Amino acid sequence: MRNVLVLGLFLCLHIIVLAQDVSLPEDMRQHNLKQFNSSLFNPTFSYDRNNPNSLSVWSRWQWQRIDGNPTTLFFNYSGRITPESSFGVGFLQNNTGIFLNRGALLNYAHSFFLGGETTLLVGANVFGFQQELADDRFVEDNELDLPQLETSNSFVLQMTPGVRLQSGAFSVGMALENVLDLNLSDTDREASDVIFNGVMGYDLPVYLFDAAGESYVRPLLYVRSRLNADTQIGLNALLSSSIFWVQGGYNSFYGFSAGVGATLFEKFSIGALAEFSTDQELSREQSTIELIASYHFGKGKNRETMEEADDAPAEQIPIEPSEEPAVEENEEVERKAEEQRKKEERQAALAQERKRKQDSIAAAERLKKQRDSIAMLEEATEKLKKQQDSIAQVKQNEERLKKEKDSLEKAAQRERQLLAEQRKKDSIAKAVEEKVEVKPGEKYEEVTTADGLEPGFYLIANVFGTKKYFDAFMKDLKAKGLEPKSFFRELNGYNYVYLERYDTIEEARKARDSKYYGKYPDKTWIFRVKQ
Repeated sequence: MRNVLVLGLFLCLHIIVLAQDVSLPEDMRQHNLKQFNSSLFNPTFSYDRNNPNSLSVWSRWQWQRIDGNPTTLFFNYSGRITPESSFGVGFLQNNTGIFLNRGALLNYAHSFFLGGETTLLVGANVFGFQQELADDRFVEDNELDLPQLETSNSFVLQMTPGVRLQSGAFSVGMALENVLDLNLSDTDREASDVIFNGVMGYDLPVYLFDAAGESYVRPLLYVRSRLNADTQIGLNALLSSSIFWVQGGYNSFYGFSAGVGATLFEKFSIGALAEFSTDQELSREQSTIELIASYHFGKGKNRETMEEADDAPAEQIPIEPSEEPAVEENEEVERKAEEQRKKEERQAALAQERKRKQDSIAAAERLKKQRDSIAMLEEATEKLKKQQDSIAQVKQNEERLKKEKDSLEKAAQRERQLLAEQRKKDSIAKAVEEKVEVKPGEKYEEVTTADGLEPGFYLIANVFGTKKYFDAFMKDLKAKGLEPKSFFRELNGYNYVYLERYDTIEEARKARDSKYYGKYPDKTWIFRVKQ
């Protein structure tokens, strides 16, 4: 009887404390995951934002209470299956404040290329866990009827499906957490509420400095809604580069957050985040701390994989990480060999360019000598006219001079033709040998051959499947003073309208980024023919 009274007194005190506290939402509090382990926020993020192949760990200490504070711990491995699919497997422990959920989480995501710059991604998280009371400081008494105790020690299976539409740098998606909630134990447990998670974002490429590599800013707006609970609205911004990242955000329930992280030796990443409540009801709570660490294996695919797969899905070859014990040493040797090979290629390209310039100078000198010869012949003709008394002799000399001029002009024309053909061969060889690294958010398409097109980089203004609109567009460009050109691809039945062909990707990007040097304000993209 005394145990029952003590237990009842404890529960009364616990209820009074809970009545004074703000109710914590029943979720995993994963709204700040934007760099690693972000598949917990939306299952499709494992495809292009978890940086496969990598092993990551994330931990969150909610409000930093000394005893019984709600915490979340997530170990996760993300890997690539095919160029179009990815997976994840991990261990997840989540303290909701009342229950402690501990178990395994499986993830799968797949991409479907829809054409152009548009890709549809679908995925799902499956969480199987053991649920027990988070506070076990008292022992259950069979004489006391407590519904909370009846739900403990349950094995639960939950599923969260997700979908996302990616069009260029813009993306919009949603996930339904707990849409499937199965209690596989003989306990009386109520199913968790379904949580709607909507997200919308845009990637903006930025240049910081050379050492930072390719960088981008990703603003992201999200909404999390659950029945009989306040809707959470949040805004998050991430600045990410190859060596560091900075993020900040706001959540209508949890408040403001700020975090930083760094990547060391191109393999190991570590970061931290702090969250501060601005709600009056949460003013007495401590700040929240999150820690993240990740190790990247080999040369996995990052967010550029999806863009490359969008442009040429059939030609992508997945790069699987090696599992040999000496892979790290071999990678260093391969890296140095690759640097030496690139250096030799640059030297060969410079030598070829010098030879081309020398040939051009020699050809120009030959043309100058030929012109000088023509001038000398003309001068000789004038003198001959003055010296000859016979008109017939003058005409005869003029005829001879004309034939010599024609012969010299033909020789000069042939020389110019040979020079033009040599330049064309050099430009084609340069275009064929160049390797292209696609930048984030860049529209780029590459084919080996295309209906007899000359190798190079074509600045595409538009693509038409209907001849009426194609003719109208060509007419409009010519009316604006441009000289558009086009080609027809039998492979897809489309007419491609391009503004110019370039020998290198740098020239094409410069023309594209400058809006064709201010002459064409609309959007353009690059189409490459390799051979």
